[in-house]
Amino acid sequence: MKRNLLVELLETGEKVSLYSPRFEGEEYTEFEKFLLEYKNMEEFHRDLGVLFARLEEIKKNFAEDRYFRYEGSRLDRVRALPAKFLDSSRLRVYCIVISRKVVILGNGGVKTTATYQEDRHLKKCVETLQKIDFEIKMRENRKIIVIKGSQLEGELSFYIKTEEDNK
Repeated sequence: MKRNLLVELLETGEKVSLYSPRFEGEEYTEFEKFLLEYKNMEEFHRDLGVLFARLEEIKKNFAEDRYFRYEGSRLDRVRALPAKFLDSSRLRVYCIVISRKVVILGNGGVKTTATYQEDRHLKKCVETLQKIDFEIKMRENRKIIVIKGSQLEGELSFYIKTEEDNK
């Protein structure tokens, strides 16, 4: 069984627009779920501040490579915030950098292992974004989804196979 999702616009800007996937039947996007998980935890206020500061900088200066950690594989556009050399944070937010002007924010969590693959939740976050990225690339190639400035246009609702489907 596959799960339907919609890539929703969170914030539009002249230089960068931020999107996040929301699965059918769920109230919040993946990024909103991340925020809800950590926003009231005092021990992560500084880490969230680092992430928000980085997002503000990205919105002002475009989604340049220097702002992100490379995650996933060479075949996808999955990245992590914050960047390894610019900031220090225990939290990771995974995202897809579609272009300098379009970023899709996913879920994330506390990084306690050397790699995301060693943490079940973080691995699921990255794998979900890899599947979304694959679907978006296929749609970009067929001109079903196009980038116009800082906007994604076209059919932004589709199905992906999720971890739950393998059980």
